[in-house]
Amino acid sequence: MPNCGEYQPAETASIRGRRTSNATTIADIVNAAKEEFTAHGFDGTTVDSICRRAKVSKQLLYYYFGSKSDLYTIILKEAAEKTAAFIGCTEYAALAPEDALKQFVKNMFREFVERPQIVRMTIDEAQHAFVHVGKASPLTAVLRTLIDDVLRPIVIRGCAEGVFRADCDADQLFWAIHSLVTTWFAHSPMISLVTRARTGADMDAEAWQDSSSEFVLAAVRMRKVP
Repeated sequence: MPNCGEYQPAETASIRGRRTSNATTIADIVNAAKEEFTAHGFDGTTVDSICRRAKVSKQLLYYYFGSKSDLYTIILKEAAEKTAAFIGCTEYAALAPEDALKQFVKNMFREFVERPQIVRMTIDEAQHAFVHVGKASPLTAVLRTLIDDVLRPIVIRGCAEGVFRADCDADQLFWAIHSLVTTWFAHSPMISLVTRARTGADMDAEAWQDSSSEFVLAAVRMRKVP
C-alpha cells in the first residue's frame, strides 16, 4: 500500500507549479496588453499584437480574458484604482488647505509619471465615448471617490477658513487640475517645441507642475477687497 503521507507533497508541488505557471502567463498577457494599449490605443491594438509580445497563443489569451475589451477593462480598472490609492494616501487633513491642494496636484503629476498608461488609456477611452468599456467605466467610481473623499474635504476646509472662494466647486476644480496634468502628458513635445522657440530651452515637467499649482491656487484663492 502506498504511503499517502509521502505522495501528497509531490502532488501539492505539482499543483503549486501549475498555479505559478498560470499566474506568470496571466501577468505576461496583462503586461503585454498594457504596453500595446498605451502605445497604440484600443483600436490600434490587436489580439495578435498582444499575443506576440506576451509570447502566448490567442487561445490562451481568450481562455483567461474572454476578449480584448475584457482585458482592456481589467487593465483600466487596475490602473485607475492604483492611481486613486496613491493620490489619496497623503494625510491632507494635516496640511493647511493651500498646501493640501498643492500636494494633491503634485501627487497627480507624480502618479501619472509613474503610471503613464492611465493617462493615455483615459484620453483614448474618453475620445471614444467609453464605447470599449461601456458607460459603467471603472474610471467613474474611482474618479468620483477622488473628488468626493479626497479633494472635496480640502475645498470645504479652505472655504470654511476663508482661504478659498466660497463658490469653489470641487468637481470643476478636479477637472481643471486633471486637464492641466493630462495636457502635459498628451502634448509635452509640442509644449517644449513652442517654448524652445521663445526661450531656447525646453519646458520640463517640474516647471509645468509648479506653474499648474500656482494657476490652480490663484483660481481658488479668496479675492482680497482693496
